Amino acid sequence: MGIIAFIIIFGLLVTVHEFGHLLFAKRAGIMCPEFAIGMGPKIFSYKKNETLYTIRLLPVGGYVLMAGSGMEQNPITEGMSVNIKRNDTGEVTHVLLDDQHQFQQIEQVEVSESDFEDALFIEGINQYTNERVRYNVAHEAYFVREGDLIQIAPRERQFKNKKPWPKFLALFAGPLFNFILAFVLFLGLAFMIGAPTPTINEVAKDSPAQEVGLKQGDTIKEINNEEIKSFKQVKSILDQNGGDVIKLTVDRDGREKVFNLKPKLFEQEVSKGKSLKQYVIGFNPEFGGSVLDKIMYGINMTIDGATKIFTLLGIMFASIFNGTFSFDMLNGPVGIYKNTEKVASMGIETLIGYTAMLSVNLGIMNLLPIPALDGGRILFVIYEAIFRKPINKKAEMYILAAGAIFIFFVMIMVTWNDISRYFLNN
Repeated sequence: MGIIAFIIIFGLLVTVHEFGHLLFAKRAGIMCPEFAIGMGPKIFSYKKNETLYTIRLLPVGGYVLMAGSGMEQNPITEGMSVNIKRNDTGEVTHVLLDDQHQFQQIEQVEVSESDFEDALFIEGINQYTNERVRYNVAHEAYFVREGDLIQIAPRERQFKNKKPWPKFLALFAGPLFNFILAFVLFLGLAFMIGAPTPTINEVAKDSPAQEVGLKQGDTIKEINNEEIKSFKQVKSILDQNGGDVIKLTVDRDGREKVFNLKPKLFEQEVSKGKSLKQYVIGFNPEFGGSVLDKIMYGINMTIDGATKIFTLLGIMFASIFNGTFSFDMLNGPVGIYKNTEKVASMGIETLIGYTAMLSVNLGIMNLLPIPALDGGRILFVIYEAIFRKPINKKAEMYILAAGAIFIFFVMIMVTWNDISRYFLNN
């Protein structure tokens, strides 16, 4: 069950994230040669129009390959002999990268220089005439590999040649779709079990609520003379009150009763030496509410999830500077699998809420201003919008490479830490 749940959750989160990128990139006219779920060796592929949809072996993310985004590599190197096919105007229409093709009237060129992004040309020695030649690449041209046609993107369909706003949308859409998915999941959960109401369903043992005599079925009407219309208000007022004695007015069987009680501080450990604090009076609410209540519950849970994750990120970054940082604060694929295994045993409602929180987390983490993540690349777009020119190409490549190396290092350390924590130390 844990493995099945992990595969479904991982597939859902990554697919939704990458679909956001793909949808907005295509709306902007950016060519997307590949849409991949997972990394590493390809285990499944399906070609539709100009995009190759693939599933890859390693469950550590995914990507949308956008033409002109800096992720592509020129498959032609200096000194390589390649076969090409030209049209009637002499432009290259097909670059043949293997022998698995049926093209006739082809030419062979020993390449000295080539560019398939900006100048769009191939230069070298024609092996049949022994002459130095320079051929322009046609507006519609393809690489041919293993029988597949991979289109060479024209300049106007490359990411780097688009205006800042379409670039921003194509990059931001991935995290945005994760937030939307989280809302949809929380909304579905609300319609499955209802939204929490100010009516008490169960009183916790040895809690302030039990001590003053609150009972199942009591409906909280006022706290400190402030009218209560939702469960969210109860939590908000308790946190604002800071542990001081509160005046609680409830409706019990049509009659008002007033209680004075002191909320109890509840601490939830989130990492070594760090915890989240909140004040509680010790009851579980009834679930129900109107359609509007359920919609608002979905919105509030998404916002609350984002707030909690931002808080945890703040704690983590602060720990780097005060010397208390631990890789136990982070979870990689192994840690997520182990947690998913545990959550899956708690029931479908818990699993849906967990998936929604993971989706919020994925959206926020991808917006961090780290090169190679969406947030880092968005910073380049903002720079371009402000200064009316893109960042220096070499500088961008070095920064992205440094970011990729950093992320790779963190992934290795987190994965090893997860393996040690969940398997080697048991």
